Amino acid sequence: MNLKQAWIIMKTAWQRNLNYRFSVMAYRVGEMVEVLVVVLMWTAIYSNEMGTIKGFSMEEMITYVLVGNLCAVAARNFLTSYVSRDIELGRLSTFLIKPISYIKYVFVNELGRMFLSTIISVTTQAAIIVFFANKIVFNTDIRYLGIIVVMVFLAFIMELLLSFSIGMIAFWTDEVDGIYTTIERVKRFFAGGYFPLSLLPASLAVASSYLPFAYSFFIPAQLYLKKIDLAQGIKGLVVQVVWIILLSLILAFIWKRGLKRYEATGM
Repeated sequence: MNLKQAWIIMKTAWQRNLNYRFSVMAYRVGEMVEVLVVVLMWTAIYSNEMGTIKGFSMEEMITYVLVGNLCAVAARNFLTSYVSRDIELGRLSTFLIKPISYIKYVFVNELGRMFLSTIISVTTQAAIIVFFANKIVFNTDIRYLGIIVVMVFLAFIMELLLSFSIGMIAFWTDEVDGIYTTIERVKRFFAGGYFPLSLLPASLAVASSYLPFAYSFFIPAQLYLKKIDLAQGIKGLVVQVVWIILLSLILAFIWKRGLKRYEATGM
């Protein structure tokens, strides 16, 4: 696949997604409401709990929620349902006879397909941050911000690889939605999406830094708040690169095994 082909695929996916812009906006409104509810919940908790909670002041906790969600929406994708439907409906078959890699096609197509929703999500999350500007902590250190940007980019790649692998569960079962929902909740927990992982026992918080999930929420938010230093941030980037390699190998293994099953069933 050359750059021209990739651009055409991305552009087509983008234009197709414009037909669903009302649904995209509706989901984004739901996201905003969810974030506001979480912020209000922590505000209520701190109104009864003076001072700090596990080293977090109210301003730091609100910042954690807002910055973490901003990183999360920038790193996420919706690849699992797309891949699973292609397998379940037999659309994968058309790609197996084309001179183009299905894996490459799906990744490029997803970039175009998710562009609109990601831009809107990032914009709305940024707007919420501006709204709470007088209640959050600002970090203008370019070194920390630079590492956070790289970390979120690597988290985006990890999420693509992980989502594709989960979608391929459809090679073995039609019940992908339930499995996907369960995995998403586990991911959100270990990403620190419900609350800072530092509120957990220290051993669990440390273990989470070696898993891929925390790099889309907890760790970049911690970096932003300077609760972890630059050296730990760079160490996190190394962990992410290792996970990208591992997830690439896992994806390749599942793809080969799943494809044999797919061809054996004659789909």
